[in-house]
Amino acid sequence: MLRHHPVLAKETYENLPHPLRLSFDGTFWHGGHVEYFFTHLKEDNPNEYKNLKIIACDVDEKVMAKWKEFVAQRKNQISFYHSSYANIKEISQKEWLFDFMLLDLWVNLEHFKDGSRGFSIKSDAPLDMRFDTSKWEPASHLINKWSKDELEEMLIKYGDFTPRNAEYVVKWIIEKRKKSPIETTSGLRTTLHELWFWDKRIAVIFQAIRIQTNHELDQLETFLKDFWECLNIGGRCAIMTYHSIEDRMTKIAFKELEESWNFHLVNKKVIQPNYKEVEANKAARSAKLRIIERIL
Repeated sequence: MLRHHPVLAKETYENLPHPLRLSFDGTFWHGGHVEYFFTHLKEDNPNEYKNLKIIACDVDEKVMAKWKEFVAQRKNQISFYHSSYANIKEISQKEWLFDFMLLDLWVNLEHFKDGSRGFSIKSDAPLDMRFDTSKWEPASHLINKWSKDELEEMLIKYGDFTPRNAEYVVKWIIEKRKKSPIETTSGLRTTLHELWFWDKRIAVIFQAIRIQTNHELDQLETFLKDFWECLNIGGRCAIMTYHSIEDRMTKIAFKELEESWNFHLVNKKVIQPNYKEVEANKAARSAKLRIIERIL
């Protein structure tokens, strides 16, 4: 099984609040951060380790199912919700106020290595890209059904395209889909190669499509609006971002909360991986960690 190596695990662990009784992991994946917390709490704070309960949340049951053994070994300490972290208010109402919340907004390595799911430009698979296949429409629906204006807006917003370049790409996609629907990753890649786009630029377009397909920024926006009501006094929320838009949304939301006088920023300067972690895990290079604490 491929493992998603937890990014900035040490830095996140060092900023856990104490006491720590109820924690929320909104992007559980394979449980890498939770495993790190349990291992080190057992050594550093054994009493707190025994009393800690984790609410693990994830939209992707396929990934989560492969980590059932870890959850089963700690069934009295981990409760799993097949749900989006955007549903934090609903989850909190069933549990209680949280002492710690964590979002790691990167995509699991397994999504790219499993060519059948349509995330990777290197495989030939249905153009799906959904984390939760029981919700939303696959990426192929977006590529083949969306209007010119909608597709251009997506590339501008999530791919940092200029309006002119976005129009150029979208016109070509629309011409190609008129002749035959673009249903596979290889079909989309070939279409973009015909524009003389190399794989690095194509990967940016795939990322924009994935963000839109899974409504990723809408989910984050909802969480940022609601999470503070579900945080205990003295509790902390840590959000790890990898995209400039996600980081900007988090930064603005945290700043507004700090200005309310009920919160303060744990780290005034964003936390980023050191060179050793980036050398060991290239996926960590764009990670940014922001942490906020509720004080009233």
